[in-house]
Amino acid sequence: MNLITWHFERLPDWLGALPEITLLVFAAAVILLDLFVARKGVLAVVSIIGLVVSALFSVSFWDFNRSFFNNMLAADPFAVFFKLLFLGIALLIILASTDYVSKFKRFQGEYYALILISTLGMMLMAAAADLITLFVALELTSVSMYILVSFLKDKKSTESSLKYLLLGATASAVLLTAWRWSSALPAPRS
Repeated sequence: MNLITWHFERLPDWLGALPEITLLVFAAAVILLDLFVARKGVLAVVSIIGLVVSALFSVSFWDFNRSFFNNMLAADPFAVFFKLLFLGIALLIILASTDYVSKFKRFQGEYYALILISTLGMMLMAAAADLITLFVALELTSVSMYILVSFLKDKKSTESSLKYLLLGATASAVLLTAWRWSSALPAPRS
Protein backbone atom coordinates (compact mmCIF):
# COMPACT_ATOMS: atom_id res chain seq x y z
CA MET A 1 0.00 0.00 0.00
CA ASN A 2 1.50 3.29 -1.08
CA LEU A 3 0.93 6.68 0.47
CA ILE A 4 -1.71 7.79 -2.07
CA THR A 5 -3.82 4.64 -1.56
CA TRP A 6 -3.56 5.01 2.21
CA HIS A 7 -4.58 8.66 1.94
CA PHE A 8 -7.67 7.88 -0.18
CA GLU A 9 -8.79 5.10 2.15
CA ARG A 10 -8.75 7.48 5.09
CA LEU A 11 -10.79 10.24 3.43
CA PRO A 12 -13.70 11.60 5.47
CA ASP A 13 -17.10 10.82 4.03
CA TRP A 14 -17.98 14.39 3.09
CA LEU A 15 -15.00 14.52 0.70
CA GLY A 16 -16.53 11.65 -1.24
CA ALA A 17 -19.54 13.86 -1.91
CA LEU A 18 -17.46 16.93 -2.77
CA PRO A 19 -18.70 17.22 -6.40
CA GLU A 20 -22.30 17.18 -5.19
CA ILE A 21 -21.62 19.57 -2.31
CA THR A 22 -19.89 21.95 -4.73
CA LEU A 23 -22.88 21.95 -7.05
CA LEU A 24 -25.24 22.62 -4.14
CA VAL A 25 -23.10 25.55 -2.94
CA PHE A 26 -23.02 27.07 -6.44
CA ALA A 27 -26.82 26.66 -6.76
CA ALA A 28 -27.24 28.60 -3.51
CA ALA A 29 -24.71 31.18 -4.70
CA VAL A 30 -26.65 31.69 -7.93
CA ILE A 31 -29.87 32.33 -5.98
CA LEU A 32 -28.12 34.79 -3.67
CA LEU A 33 -26.36 36.56 -6.54
CA ASP A 34 -29.71 36.98 -8.28
CA LEU A 35 -30.78 39.22 -5.41
CA PHE A 36 -27.83 41.58 -5.63
CA VAL A 37 -26.55 41.58 -9.24
CA ALA A 38 -28.12 43.82 -11.84
CA ARG A 39 -26.51 42.11 -14.84
CA LYS A 40 -28.17 38.70 -14.95
CA GLY A 41 -25.66 37.30 -17.46
CA VAL A 42 -23.33 36.80 -14.51
CA LEU A 43 -25.64 34.07 -13.23
CA ALA A 44 -25.00 31.88 -16.27
CA VAL A 45 -21.25 32.37 -15.84
CA VAL A 46 -21.40 31.41 -12.16
CA SER A 47 -23.48 28.33 -13.03
CA ILE A 48 -20.95 27.28 -15.65
CA ILE A 49 -18.08 27.80 -13.21
CA GLY A 50 -19.94 25.62 -10.69
CA LEU A 51 -20.37 22.86 -13.26
CA VAL A 52 -16.69 23.00 -14.22
CA VAL A 53 -15.48 22.95 -10.60
CA SER A 54 -17.78 20.03 -9.84
CA ALA A 55 -16.46 18.21 -12.92
CA LEU A 56 -12.88 18.75 -11.76
CA PHE A 57 -13.71 17.28 -8.36
CA SER A 58 -15.47 14.37 -10.08
CA VAL A 59 -12.47 13.62 -12.27
CA SER A 60 -10.29 13.38 -9.17
CA PHE A 61 -12.28 10.25 -8.20
CA TRP A 62 -11.74 8.46 -11.54
CA ASP A 63 -9.33 5.75 -10.35
CA PHE A 64 -11.18 5.35 -7.10
CA ASN A 65 -13.34 2.51 -5.85
CA ARG A 66 -14.86 3.22 -2.45
CA SER A 67 -18.19 3.88 -0.83
CA PHE A 68 -19.11 6.69 1.53
CA PHE A 69 -21.80 7.39 4.13
CA ASN A 70 -22.23 3.75 5.22
CA ASN A 71 -22.34 2.42 1.64
CA MET A 72 -24.97 4.92 0.51
CA LEU A 73 -22.81 6.63 -2.15
CA ALA A 74 -20.22 4.98 -4.36
CA ALA A 75 -17.17 6.58 -5.88
CA ASP A 76 -16.11 4.43 -8.80
CA PRO A 77 -15.40 4.95 -12.53
CA PHE A 78 -19.03 4.14 -13.42
CA ALA A 79 -20.39 6.89 -11.17
CA VAL A 80 -17.72 9.35 -12.29
CA PHE A 81 -18.50 8.72 -15.97
CA PHE A 82 -22.19 9.46 -15.50
CA LYS A 83 -21.49 12.45 -13.26
CA LEU A 84 -19.32 13.93 -16.01
CA LEU A 85 -21.99 13.11 -18.60
CA PHE A 86 -24.71 14.87 -16.57
CA LEU A 87 -22.46 17.86 -15.89
CA GLY A 88 -21.64 18.16 -19.60
CA ILE A 89 -25.31 18.01 -20.57
CA ALA A 90 -26.16 20.67 -17.96
CA LEU A 91 -23.38 22.85 -19.35
CA LEU A 92 -24.83 22.53 -22.85
CA ILE A 93 -28.34 23.30 -21.55
CA ILE A 94 -27.15 26.48 -19.83
CA LEU A 95 -25.26 27.59 -22.93
CA ALA A 96 -28.20 26.83 -25.23
CA SER A 97 -30.81 28.51 -23.04
CA THR A 98 -29.23 31.94 -22.59
CA ASP A 99 -31.61 33.50 -25.15
CA TYR A 100 -34.58 31.73 -23.56
CA VAL A 101 -33.67 33.01 -20.09
CA SER A 102 -33.14 36.55 -21.32
CA LYS A 103 -36.92 36.73 -21.96
CA PHE A 104 -37.52 36.66 -18.21
CA LYS A 105 -37.36 39.89 -16.30
CA ARG A 106 -37.39 37.90 -13.06
CA PHE A 107 -36.55 34.37 -11.92
CA GLN A 108 -33.36 33.98 -13.96
CA GLY A 109 -31.38 32.89 -10.91
CA GLU A 110 -34.03 30.36 -10.00
CA TYR A 111 -33.87 28.89 -13.51
CA TYR A 112 -30.11 28.31 -13.31
CA ALA A 113 -30.34 27.05 -9.74
CA LEU A 114 -33.03 24.54 -10.71
CA ILE A 115 -30.83 23.23 -13.50
CA LEU A 116 -27.95 22.83 -11.04
CA ILE A 117 -30.18 21.12 -8.46
CA SER A 118 -31.60 18.78 -11.08
CA THR A 119 -28.06 17.92 -12.14
CA LEU A 120 -27.22 17.33 -8.49
CA GLY A 121 -30.05 14.81 -8.26
CA MET A 122 -28.81 13.03 -11.36
CA MET A 123 -25.28 12.89 -9.97
CA LEU A 124 -26.61 11.41 -6.73
CA MET A 125 -28.54 8.83 -8.75
CA ALA A 126 -25.37 7.82 -10.54
CA ALA A 127 -23.52 7.40 -7.24
CA ALA A 128 -26.39 5.82 -5.29
CA ALA A 129 -25.52 2.46 -3.76
CA ASP A 130 -28.83 1.73 -2.01
CA LEU A 131 -32.51 2.14 -2.82
CA ILE A 132 -33.31 4.95 -0.40
CA THR A 133 -30.53 7.14 -1.79
CA LEU A 134 -31.67 6.31 -5.31
CA PHE A 135 -35.27 7.27 -4.49
CA VAL A 136 -34.32 10.56 -2.81
CA ALA A 137 -32.09 11.47 -5.77
CA LEU A 138 -34.87 10.57 -8.20
CA GLU A 139 -37.32 12.79 -6.32
CA LEU A 140 -34.82 15.66 -6.17
CA THR A 141 -34.43 15.49 -9.93
CA SER A 142 -38.16 15.11 -10.52
CA VAL A 143 -39.26 18.05 -8.37
CA SER A 144 -36.73 20.30 -10.09
CA MET A 145 -38.04 19.18 -13.47
CA TYR A 146 -41.67 19.78 -12.44
CA ILE A 147 -40.81 23.37 -11.59
CA LEU A 148 -38.80 23.86 -14.79
CA VAL A 149 -41.71 22.60 -16.90
CA SER A 150 -44.03 25.24 -15.43
CA PHE A 151 -41.48 28.02 -15.60
CA LEU A 152 -43.17 30.12 -18.30
CA LYS A 153 -46.29 30.50 -16.11
CA ASP A 154 -48.72 30.42 -19.01
CA LYS A 155 -51.71 28.11 -19.46
CA LYS A 156 -49.93 25.39 -21.45
CA SER A 157 -46.89 25.13 -19.21
CA THR A 158 -49.04 25.05 -16.06
CA GLU A 159 -51.20 22.27 -17.50
CA SER A 160 -48.22 20.23 -18.61
CA SER A 161 -46.54 20.69 -15.23
CA LEU A 162 -49.66 19.48 -13.42
CA LYS A 163 -49.90 16.42 -15.67
CA TYR A 164 -46.19 15.73 -15.17
CA LEU A 165 -46.58 16.09 -11.39
CA LEU A 166 -49.53 13.69 -11.27
CA LEU A 167 -47.75 11.15 -13.44
CA GLY A 168 -44.59 11.41 -11.32
CA ALA A 169 -46.49 11.13 -8.04
CA THR A 170 -48.30 8.03 -9.30
CA ALA A 171 -45.05 6.48 -10.50
CA SER A 172 -43.37 7.20 -7.16
CA ALA A 173 -46.28 5.65 -5.26
CA VAL A 174 -46.19 2.52 -7.42
CA LEU A 175 -42.41 2.29 -7.03
CA LEU A 176 -42.56 2.59 -3.24
CA THR A 177 -45.38 0.06 -3.06
CA ALA A 178 -43.44 -2.39 -5.19
CA TRP A 179 -40.36 -1.98 -3.01
CA ARG A 180 -42.48 -2.51 0.09
CA TRP A 181 -44.09 -5.67 -1.26
CA SER A 182 -40.82 -7.05 -2.57
CA SER A 183 -39.19 -6.60 0.84
CA ALA A 184 -42.09 -8.41 2.51
CA LEU A 185 -41.59 -11.56 0.45
CA PRO A 186 -40.03 -14.49 2.27
CA ALA A 187 -36.44 -15.38 1.45
CA PRO A 188 -36.07 -18.19 -1.11
CA ARG A 189 -35.21 -21.60 0.28
CA SER A 190 -31.97 -23.20 -0.77
